[in-house]
Amino acid sequence: MIISEALNYGTKALSASGLSQSNLEAKLLIKNQLDFNDEDFIKSLNHYISLKDFESYKIKILRRMNHEPIAYIIGQKDFWKNTFNVSKDTLIPRPDSETLIESVLKYLPHDKNFNFLDLGTGSGCLIISILEEFKNSKGTGIDISKNAVSIANKNKKNINNDLSLLFVVHDFFNFDTKGFDVIICNPPYVPKNELNVIIEEVINFEPHLALFPKKGTKDCYEKIISNIKLTNNKSCYVFFEIDYRDYVMISNILKDNNFSVLAIENDLTKRPRCIVAKMN
Repeated sequence: MIISEALNYGTKALSASGLSQSNLEAKLLIKNQLDFNDEDFIKSLNHYISLKDFESYKIKILRRMNHEPIAYIIGQKDFWKNTFNVSKDTLIPRPDSETLIESVLKYLPHDKNFNFLDLGTGSGCLIISILEEFKNSKGTGIDISKNAVSIANKNKKNINNDLSLLFVVHDFFNFDTKGFDVIICNPPYVPKNELNVIIEEVINFEPHLALFPKKGTKDCYEKIISNIKLTNNKSCYVFFEIDYRDYVMISNILKDNNFSVLAIENDLTKRPRCIVAKMN
């Protein structure tokens, strides 16, 4: 079988499963299987695909037919300026989260060095992307998942192993934030009562620990913010990713804990996505 025929097979199979971008996704999966870039792929359309590669490609197509996210099938996702490894132990990085990075670049002076802390680092995409912009700064990323921290370390090694960055397995509710100048956090904030409206790809495959706060969104932010207030002795900046419906509630929690809310930044859909605050 030649590669163009294999692509056609994958496209038809994905289309039959109701996937709207069947041709694009089939192409992504076959390119991943053959380790081809766009140029290699176009040049090789009339070349034969080995039986071993075709069988592996079929398995990837079947996984996608089951609505498993492409990022988990190929094990990576583009975010900001790099490609990050991901697994089912980490959330898939999303463009909305780049709002947090844009906010950090907007509100922090670029001629200063900072000690960053990333609470709930997952794949490490946020802290690595920020330290790539603030190359003389240093940082720590923590996550309660040992497997997530392993993925974050892999990303650091692959993207820039020279970064002054340490990943630690720890619960972000009681991590000692003393000495950190800037704290970033994308905590679990999806209400559990929305389980029935979340798309299948998210609910069936992404880690619920990183999506749903155990005792509700308000409780989650209250614990994180009160811990920062208790353990941090600097006028530190905090950048939180939020659900657009929660910006008033979270702003009030910050104000009640002696933080000044500097800004609420919108995402690509013009909805509140990041709160910027500073400890008084």
